[in-house]
Amino acid sequence: MVESLSKEEILNYYSNKIIQEKILSFSKNREVVSVTSDGIYLKRPDILLYSRDIVERVEKGAVAFHCSVEHWSQPMSITSNELELNKLRCGFDLIIDIDSKVKLEHSKECAIEVCEFLKQYSISPTIKFSGRRGFHIAIASNAFPEKINGKSISEFYPNLPRLISSFISEKIKDRLLERLVALEGGYSSLINLIPSLKELSPYEFVEIEKNWGVRHLFRMPYSFNEKTWKISIPIKISDIKNFNIEWADFKKPKIYADFLINKKDEANDLIDAAFKWAAETGFFKPQKIEEKKKNIKIGFKIPEKYFPPCIKNILKGLSDGKKRSIFTIITFLQNVGWNIQDIEKILLEWNSKNTQKLSERYITTQIKWHARQSRVLMPANCDSDLYYKSIGICQKNENCKKNPVNYAISLYLKEMKNNKSIKKNKNK
Repeated sequence: MVESLSKEEILNYYSNKIIQEKILSFSKNREVVSVTSDGIYLKRPDILLYSRDIVERVEKGAVAFHCSVEHWSQPMSITSNELELNKLRCGFDLIIDIDSKVKLEHSKECAIEVCEFLKQYSISPTIKFSGRRGFHIAIASNAFPEKINGKSISEFYPNLPRLISSFISEKIKDRLLERLVALEGGYSSLINLIPSLKELSPYEFVEIEKNWGVRHLFRMPYSFNEKTWKISIPIKISDIKNFNIEWADFKKPKIYADFLINKKDEANDLIDAAFKWAAETGFFKPQKIEEKKKNIKIGFKIPEKYFPPCIKNILKGLSDGKKRSIFTIITFLQNVGWNIQDIEKILLEWNSKNTQKLSERYITTQIKWHARQSRVLMPANCDSDLYYKSIGICQKNENCKKNPVNYAISLYLKEMKNNKSIKKNKNK
């Protein structure tokens, strides 16, 4: 646990004129909330207008400051009335909040991937360290159009930020997983970081905030993070990879990068793409609430004739994606009742069909690692381009489900049920 700072140290930091100027520069037209070391908000709504306001809040127990992503015409008039809030809201910034469950390096990889994705839409985002294990990637309000389909941009809050965050998360998913695997030196090394891993998804390791709500807050630039006592400092995009947490030391914070600076209408193409994706995926349609299904444990070995096309295509031999496919084959076969000895046999036979063979040692090492695990992992879901489409093995048909395992089990059980019906009818 990080040792807490004294009130004198906190007050000295926030009394620094440069820090005060930086904080106040982000306070205009925003709700600013003072936070204690216990995470308690001192007052809402509240604002900061002058340097003395910062000092006064600290003297009352504030150690950190959070501000609204929404811009308000009269922040102190904010109420819980939704209609009144809609009248007061005059815009919003987009803050893509990235947080790591394990270590800062994962957030770095995610931040780099998000920035590269935004670059495809000619957006130059700014970024700051959150103060702990994450980053805030920002697109300023002026980057958004004033109106969409004749409606003020403020009327699209919070649905538009939710949409854009979800769109980005989905589009970078496969590339982000590839980054994390490369960072850790392999699938097994990555998976071992979280013993309770539910599925092979990058979002088991990092989170991208998508649950935007009314009066959404984020930590202000140059504010303390009360859990680490590091400063939430803006950095340059080019410095993400080499970012050192010591840059955020409160005794000498690094001050050199802009935050929330964008060109007018810079995000228009991104919005168009996000709305198109929403239409294709039904993003705004009410989601059906499905009952949680227990994992089906197969006490028998499902034959190859019930395997989905993607698995059959892998087993024909590959020229690309072989290491990824080893993970797919092992996890798939384990989930459809194959034992380790049979899995090793089929993988060695498969390797002989590959254009360029993998070393036998690599294959047996992967098999031994999976055999040691106390839980059986699932292969990636069918919507993963990285594991299926990008290596040309996806041949979707009417039996394809969410996951290759579902395909095999459903098809097998369906045929068994039909066979029983046939036998029953014959015996009548």
